[in-house]
Amino acid sequence: MTVVFRLPDIGEGVAEAEVVRWLVSVGEPVEENQPVLEVQTDKAVVELPAPASGQLIELKWKEGEVVPVGEILYVLGSGEQESPPAADQNEATAEPETVLHSKRKQKVLAAPSTRRLARELGVELSEVKGTGDHGRVTDEDVRRHLETLHTSASFREEAAAAITPVPAPEQRSLVEETPLSPIRRVIADRLLFSVTQKPHATHFDELDAEGLVAWRKKRLEEHKHAPQFPRLTYLAVLLKMVAITLKYHRSFNAHFDEESQKIRTFHSISLGTAIDTPKGLLVPVIHQVEQKNIDQLAHEVNQLTKLARLGKLVPEQMKGSTFTISNAGALGGKWATPIINPPEVAILAIHPIEQKPVVANGDLVPGWRMNVSLSFDHRVLDGGDAIRFTQTLGRYTADPGRLVQELI
Repeated sequence: MTVVFRLPDIGEGVAEAEVVRWLVSVGEPVEENQPVLEVQTDKAVVELPAPASGQLIELKWKEGEVVPVGEILYVLGSGEQESPPAADQNEATAEPETVLHSKRKQKVLAAPSTRRLARELGVELSEVKGTGDHGRVTDEDVRRHLETLHTSASFREEAAAAITPVPAPEQRSLVEETPLSPIRRVIADRLLFSVTQKPHATHFDELDAEGLVAWRKKRLEEHKHAPQFPRLTYLAVLLKMVAITLKYHRSFNAHFDEESQKIRTFHSISLGTAIDTPKGLLVPVIHQVEQKNIDQLAHEVNQLTKLARLGKLVPEQMKGSTFTISNAGALGGKWATPIINPPEVAILAIHPIEQKPVVANGDLVPGWRMNVSLSFDHRVLDGGDAIRFTQTLGRYTADPGRLVQELI
């Protein structure tokens, strides 16, 4: 008896996934619930376990290929020598292999963001020739197809010949081509959609962090004698301060629905925290931040950071953010223009807390300051909203004691 394993519906609008790595080879035995392969979705890299014990007798897809939800990924046998089935023997209706391949060819492969772009531009995806892996339609394919509706073929050929230089043979050998990793492709699709569809504006501000530095220093001294407390970072404290700020500026704690053109404002606050990892930028989410104390947030930040850098985040840990914080403090830099994480309407980049000369009561004295960069969707928010947001946040960084008022 054979068992076929199809790519399951992972939810959240995911229509396909890319095969990242096979963990078992053909002919090897597998146990029930043993991970067989890794796939990359729009959300994360996910391990898919075997539904039963047996022997892996056929792989239907290669690493790097994009698989639609519902297609067969692999076939398991009972462990005896068996020929790959021409049809799914575990399902009520058999489907010949030739029909399966035919359906594959007719299936239009495209990321959700590409499908959205095609709808907005009025392009029929089935008419677009995909240049990505396994015929995948990319954003560039959609735009190129739209251009052909307005430009003659001869003009395109002449323009391409005029602007495309042909490198000399000796130069070609010095060029190294590296395909985008699965995670980088997801990042590219989401950010391209954000910058082309959302009218970004960025507000820069310098916040007084004198009180924040003094308060954290005092807590670290106390924690030396209390090892049960997690390591207290500036990020953990700032997560709480941002959550309280969002409480008073609820229009920033929102999603903008592109299709319905409606704003969805949330009462609960779920903060995405952008983390730099060897595989690319990942954004795990901390939910209900308004209900958690700073020590709880510090513990959760530490755990999510470790999982992100080990590549062990699961999709549930990267869903549902209502506002995102990009912590550039560890890397340095002065300012940034962070790109909004759709469907959110704003993102805050926080930069290193530094001591610099400031004027106080007419005297030049050292003071702790922190730069912030707040990008927002100008369809939903205005510059005045952004200024008021950072001014509120600045009152908490200057005097963390204000947080006590929130307990009443």
